[in-house]
Amino acid sequence: MFENYKDHKKRNMKGGGGILGRHDAQKFGCNAMAKCLLFGVVVLSVLNPAVLPHSIFPRKWATDPVNIEEKPKFEASNSEHTKLTLRLIAKTEDQDGNKTTTGPEVSTSLPESNEKQEKAEEKIEIKDTERITRIDISMSSFDSQEKQKENELEKPLEKELPTTRSNTPAESSETKQSQETSPSLSLNEIEKQGENNLTIDTDANQTSPNEKMQESSPKTTEVIVNTSKLIYNSTNPRYNICSIEGDIRVVPDASTIFIVSPTPLDPNSTTWKIKPYPRKWEFHTMEAISEMTIQQLTDANQARSCDVTHDLPAVVFSSARFMGNLFHDYTDMIYPLFLGTHRYNGEVKLLVKDYVAKSIEKYRPYLTRLSHYPIINLDTETSVHCFSSAQVGLENPGPLGYKFQNPQNDQAMQQFRHFIRESLSLERSEVEKGKKPRLLILLRKNTRAIINEDDVINMAKDVGFEVVTADVETTLDFPRIAHIVNSCDVLMGIHGAGLGNMLYLPTNGTVLQILPYGELKWVGRFDYGDPPRGFGLRYVEYEITLEESSLLEKYPRDHPVIADPQSIHKKGWQEVYVVYLYEQNVKLDSNRFRGTLEEVFQSYQ
Repeated sequence: MFENYKDHKKRNMKGGGGILGRHDAQKFGCNAMAKCLLFGVVVLSVLNPAVLPHSIFPRKWATDPVNIEEKPKFEASNSEHTKLTLRLIAKTEDQDGNKTTTGPEVSTSLPESNEKQEKAEEKIEIKDTERITRIDISMSSFDSQEKQKENELEKPLEKELPTTRSNTPAESSETKQSQETSPSLSLNEIEKQGENNLTIDTDANQTSPNEKMQESSPKTTEVIVNTSKLIYNSTNPRYNICSIEGDIRVVPDASTIFIVSPTPLDPNSTTWKIKPYPRKWEFHTMEAISEMTIQQLTDANQARSCDVTHDLPAVVFSSARFMGNLFHDYTDMIYPLFLGTHRYNGEVKLLVKDYVAKSIEKYRPYLTRLSHYPIINLDTETSVHCFSSAQVGLENPGPLGYKFQNPQNDQAMQQFRHFIRESLSLERSEVEKGKKPRLLILLRKNTRAIINEDDVINMAKDVGFEVVTADVETTLDFPRIAHIVNSCDVLMGIHGAGLGNMLYLPTNGTVLQILPYGELKWVGRFDYGDPPRGFGLRYVEYEITLEESSLLEKYPRDHPVIADPQSIHKKGWQEVYVVYLYEQNVKLDSNRFRGTLEEVFQSYQ
């Protein structure tokens, strides 16, 4: 009927009015007559669905009793047609018998009767305890433009939802707790919700909130509502971190941190997940880290009451992995803790998840300066602790705190070395030239050991150094090892965690790294070659040749381990570690290595 309307109008219309206009009596044939009859049937079926059998309609109308409420709003128009509006609320059942509600908006028209109509609009409502959706059926003139009719038909149903469904805070919290990250929110969306005091800054590179935190694209979300504030940052490839302010309640036995804010912090999320250990790119490492949940509540009565209230900020972190390995101790815990807490001058509470007592006790000299208060062990604590601000997670700029291409980072690293010297009462702050330089040689056993260590010691003395040696047991004796290193000018050792002792060297000291065979320059430079620059130290590198490697005793020269190290690298870091670091010892070439020692010695003259 709608499709042929224009053709009829072009051929037969002589004037406006009527359902199909005024037609020449001779041309008003069967087609027009059939359409009039069909239209009458449709109108009758709308006013009383029982007129036609159910098979005409694609949905089954509800047979519940209805209440008819008369609202006389019908007014006569100046045109030859009058608009009649019916609001019919329909309920349907799907194939599974579940009740659903739906219905598009459609437009049609009725011919005006010869007599004046008064108060003709009827509103039919179906009572039901479930949510319902209105179907608006508007009767309008066929003389309206076809484009307007299409817009009416395609009008989104969502515009009706606010009038039929209430999104309470409880509903929002229940349906969105599965979201681990906060999606973006445009300023236009914020303005529509009337939250003039809410701002959100979101990184452009982000993905669906349904993805897990560790796998999602990085982003930064900042939300400020009245006195509450939340900044969740996952942009850094090394760590995730979240800063919050407001009514904060830490519930240790639930691994949850609640922030109470009557106004939603983020319309799209009420829950954030974070593992407070700054090594997120290593998925196997992060599997052992406990996850903390940060959840917003709009009602304080929903949260457990405070057992202990602190007037200090809190820093929450994990101490689970690599503790006991000096390089990782400083890279993943001590330096990140310094960055997160030193600005408070000790007036901060430390909350530790995955508590490793041995590591915590070992580094008491640092922890007692970073915080003047007892550490809260979140693994055993049962009381609810309340704060006004907290940081969950730690920043990890890079190996031993070094961040590439960041000129301001050197200042932070220098401050950290000053903090170490004060915490451990190290005497020397800078190398004194003109004196006989002291060389500390780290002696390893079993793996990456110097096979001819006696020859090397004698050669160093012959060059002019005062030689000091430290075996594995000595390097584990903290803080005694720190004072030994501080008394020396040069720290020498094969690639490994022992070179992390460079932190105790005085300024202008030298780190001499010996690289095993296997194309390890990249890892050597990354871990122990670049950080000395940030600490105000010198760096010298010695890469051994194949003839100085013990691998020749295990593999023939045509074996890929010897002939093609890159083929081993392609198998992954674990394979590289086993072959070139765990299985390899070195026998330094006295003539070749002597030149390196002489170069270092001359720098102190």
